[in-house]
Amino acid sequence: MKLYDSIIKATAEAAEGRAKSLPAAAAWPDPGQSELVMQRDAAFELGGSGHPSVNYTCVTTGELLPGGAVLLIGRDLPELKGDSPFARIVLLKTDEITEDDAGHDMIRQMEYVRYHVFPKGYMVRVSSTSYEEQVRVSRDAVKRGINFAAVGAAYLAKYKAVKGVQDAQIIFITDEAVVKALKPNAKKVDDITKTLSHILDGLPTDCGHCSLKPVCDEVEGMKEMHMGRKKT
Repeated sequence: MKLYDSIIKATAEAAEGRAKSLPAAAAWPDPGQSELVMQRDAAFELGGSGHPSVNYTCVTTGELLPGGAVLLIGRDLPELKGDSPFARIVLLKTDEITEDDAGHDMIRQMEYVRYHVFPKGYMVRVSSTSYEEQVRVSRDAVKRGINFAAVGAAYLAKYKAVKGVQDAQIIFITDEAVVKALKPNAKKVDDITKTLSHILDGLPTDCGHCSLKPVCDEVEGMKEMHMGRKKT
């Protein structure tokens, strides 16, 4: 699976020399459902109040970024004194995504995790249209010592529970320049994922009239997968 490798490479280049590995930590408590954090109870917001934000997930059968399971570029949660730019990038090493129900289910489960991690006192709002993720962190969570290592551990546990996921890496970013640099990647990732889902759905396609043809032409391995699917 090389479909996302160019995006992973671009992410690695942006992180090089800036990312630090966070120590392993116990997962931050997850009540199992989204917790409403009112603005009056918030310590700060990530990716809100006009600050840039981006979120995307890349899948590969190759290697992830060097350094560790949870990486941080910028300030950690206990170091923030106010609202901040924010990015959460997820890199997953998986089994080969096959052109059958198992491959389709893996993609569906990975997308499900994106919207179903609920760290206590850490209210997440994800926009699938603008590729942004905003987080409101409560003052109580800050007092209790919330940090990205613990939040990352909560995400890692959910992703690693998905059948076919071999390893996972979470990159948190509060550095404005890096968030802005990575923002264009999100649209590319979304285009790849939509095209992959289209192929796995087995929908008949006339490549000459398909709106997804530019993605197939640009992304290494996509056209081969698509043509292979058409022949089955």
